[in-house]
Amino acid sequence: MTLHPLARRAPATLSMLVALMVGLHLAPASVAQTPAPAPKPAAAPVVKPAPKPAPKPAAKPAEPASKAVAGEKSMNATGLAADGTANEPRKGMLAKEDLRICLNDEAAVRKRIADAEAARTPMETEKQAIAAEQQAYRDERVTLEANQKAATEGLNAKFKAFAARVEALNARVAAFNENRRSGSAAEKARTEMNKERADLDAERPGLESDRAGVLARLQEAVLAYNAKAAVVDKRVQEWNVRNAKLNDDAAALETDRKDWVSNCANRRYREDDEIAIKAGR
Repeated sequence: MTLHPLARRAPATLSMLVALMVGLHLAPASVAQTPAPAPKPAAAPVVKPAPKPAPKPAAKPAEPASKAVAGEKSMNATGLAADGTANEPRKGMLAKEDLRICLNDEAAVRKRIADAEAARTPMETEKQAIAAEQQAYRDERVTLEANQKAATEGLNAKFKAFAARVEALNARVAAFNENRRSGSAAEKARTEMNKERADLDAERPGLESDRAGVLARLQEAVLAYNAKAAVVDKRVQEWNVRNAKLNDDAAALETDRKDWVSNCANRRYREDDEIAIKAGR
């Protein structure tokens, strides 16, 4: 009886699973903040005084032109005039309605600055937390890829060894059939080869089961990793949207601050007008 070669049904080498999700990158827009105060202009050089004139009758010295007279005040630009606005009262008395606008705008701008500063702190804290999560799942990816490689190489080694045994048996079967041996020694060899063939056939389902199990575990790990990465990616996108909104608001606030400085900073007004406005008149 002629022996037939063992069918080469060993599964193909296990390939790596699909590439894992690419790591996310938190890329916040730059924070638009109120500019730092510009440096004050350099003091004018000291001019040597002219020779002292002949004494004249004593007279009361005139008040500086910039000094507010009794009953007048000037708009407080402290904290808002950060771009070199003069500290002395500026020319041009504010009318009552202009004063009302300046007072309202000043309060609004100061509140918006305080709100913007308060909103920025938790945003920065959240940014650090998201960055930490990104690093955590990047580290997890390294571990996942190492486990994937180890499992794949281990399974491939089993299939390679199984395929080598199949090839060796088939070579022995081919030589046996070609020599057409007979007798007790030939029958013993035939029995051994048939037993080895049966053993290989019995091992094949176990290898297939191992292959299916490894694939299932790797796929489950990849899906779990990608799900976590997607959550972080969503947080990054949401943070960037809110950060862009803060930056836009900060840019608009800076424009309004400069407008207030240009129109109101250190302008003189009547104290009676201020009292009337605060009294609701």
